[in-house]
Amino acid sequence: MIPKLKKILYATDLSASASHAFGYALSLAVAQEAKISIINVYEKLTNNVNFQQRNIDIAAAKAKLAEVIQDRLAHYFKQEDPDECKYTRYVENIYVCAGSPVTAILDQARQGGYDLIVMGTHGHGFLYSALIGSNAQKMVQESEIPVLVVRLQD
Repeated sequence: MIPKLKKILYATDLSASASHAFGYALSLAVAQEAKISIINVYEKLTNNVNFQQRNIDIAAAKAKLAEVIQDRLAHYFKQEDPDECKYTRYVENIYVCAGSPVTAILDQARQGGYDLIVMGTHGHGFLYSALIGSNAQKMVQESEIPVLVVRLQD
């Protein structure tokens, strides 16, 4: 049976090459008439920071990251289709959260009922992956839904 994709979760680290992986998510969304949600996970602030200041910093960081994602989407869509933004209808949600990338992405994938996770990898060598591990490798191992890992351009 050929799977029907309705919801795609695209995970981005906001690197310059991450748009390469987004192209795959968008291509699948267009072909399947699916919706894309974008997630970016950033590291939590340390515990020794004043609690009130931490809440202000987190809110500001989330707003800034969401703005960066919106700007990059607009730039990407304009490059792909200068006359009209026919691709904007495929992006449904943008999530920005703090924590462990693998845990946060998998939690969002479960809660949102996604059919596929798309993410990029920088493809560090075997020794790097063996000693440290990578988020992409952990995602593939731990995810209950399919994960498309796209090798990012150098």
